[in-house]
Amino acid sequence: MESYFIWYWWAGAAIVMIIAEIFVPGLFLLCLGVGCGGGAVAAALGGGPGIQLLTFSAISLMCFLTLRPLLMKKMWNGEQVRTNVDALVGRRARVTQDFEPGLRLGRVAIDGDDWRAECTVDRSLRSGDVVQVVRVESNTLIVEPLQSEHS
Repeated sequence: MESYFIWYWWAGAAIVMIIAEIFVPGLFLLCLGVGCGGGAVAAALGGGPGIQLLTFSAISLMCFLTLRPLLMKKMWNGEQVRTNVDALVGRRARVTQDFEPGLRLGRVAIDGDDWRAECTVDRSLRSGDVVQVVRVESNTLIVEPLQSEHS
């Protein structure tokens, strides 16, 4: 009688688990996927269903106890990776359109993109001056002056 646990079913489950890990944080499915890989090897070597399940369980458990803590420490170190406009906060930009006192509006360039900007202080800023991004409000960068190359 042919085994119901054929190696390619295990391999397919491993691939599905590893791909699903991309969408679910925590490395839980990765450990199960590695265990499924062990089950596939056991099935390919001719192990019966009991050996395959035991191999899957043992490798998954070992992965949970060893590999997962190492990867969690390396990947989830508490710092959030800022993306999109959030990554602009704290960066420096160069003024491309003068800021007039009283109005406090102008334009700045950062990473090759030209942004509408508002200065936090009522001060004249000229093209070429360097500012720092304090925050982002909608499509406007809120900036503060750092230095002036023209003074």
